[in-house]
Amino acid sequence: MKPALKASALLLSFALVGCLDERIGGTSTETENAVVARAFLVDSILPNADLPAHEPVVATLRLDSTRFDFSASRADGQDLEVARMDGKAVPFEISFWDPANSRGRLRVRIDTSLGGPDSRLQVLSGLSAAQRSSSTAVWQGIPWARRLAWNSALVDDFESGNLLNNRLPVSSFWFLGGSLTASGLAPANSGRTGTSLHLVCSPGQCGPDRALLAATMMANSPRSFRSLDSIEFWTRGSGSVWIALESLDSVQMGRLQRGRLDSLQPRRCWTSKTLDTTWRRWSIKPSEFDAADGLSGNVGWSALQDSINYLTVLLQNGSELWIDDIRLHGIELDDLR
Repeated sequence: MKPALKASALLLSFALVGCLDERIGGTSTETENAVVARAFLVDSILPNADLPAHEPVVATLRLDSTRFDFSASRADGQDLEVARMDGKAVPFEISFWDPANSRGRLRVRIDTSLGGPDSRLQVLSGLSAAQRSSSTAVWQGIPWARRLAWNSALVDDFESGNLLNNRLPVSSFWFLGGSLTASGLAPANSGRTGTSLHLVCSPGQCGPDRALLAATMMANSPRSFRSLDSIEFWTRGSGSVWIALESLDSVQMGRLQRGRLDSLQPRRCWTSKTLDTTWRRWSIKPSEFDAADGLSGNVGWSALQDSINYLTVLLQNGSELWIDDIRLHGIELDDLR
């Protein structure tokens, strides 16, 4: 069993204008649900970013009970289709689909033929079960840099020259817990260029039941991270690194800012990785977080996914940690505004 850490630490509903009236079609078999469709103006779901001219764009369609009727939808989303108004299928992928709570998110490929000011597409549910979504089809031919811009959020690359994290919509300092006078920004070295965050333990400071902590705020208040695909980051060092997503209210955030780490009592989900002396890239999916066990506030992913506003890094049972290029895949900057 992993030792418990005693050191305490730390949809958006898109404005879809121009929705058409819901349309209900007949059934094609006696066992098939009625097909339900809802149409949206393409302009209303385009990314809030500079868009390439005459090239496909991937847009995010956020749905809730005010935008779509989830009542007859399958839990796995295999009754869904996105189509033009003439019925031609449009490539899409499911970020998440939760009919029980009337919430869903789809990413849709918008080609140049849908670029007109009055262009519409429709989302259909109640079709016969089939795998119509395809990440490959959605992103085919789109440069990696645009995919990162439209479908991820850089938490920090530590190249700003100080501990102010200004890569996200809300700027936040990296808070270093404990007496970490030797910690801060440092050259990445060991085959990597640029700067990284460096945590350094004093003798006995990072034993099995003690840890060093660094944390940054990702949003002013807890937000839904249901669309999170993975957390990517790079590390080297000794001991173990714990990556935690946390929910802190305003009182707890104030305690963090005043250095009162022993009284934070956060709700969190987390997992740990063993450090190597050379740089290693990690990509952690929500399914890889530890099961809820109540230790140090660990409530597990399912209990925390709709109320996250902090990311915390902890070093345990080692002497130092370098961490760099922390990115959230599947989370967009608009999710954190």
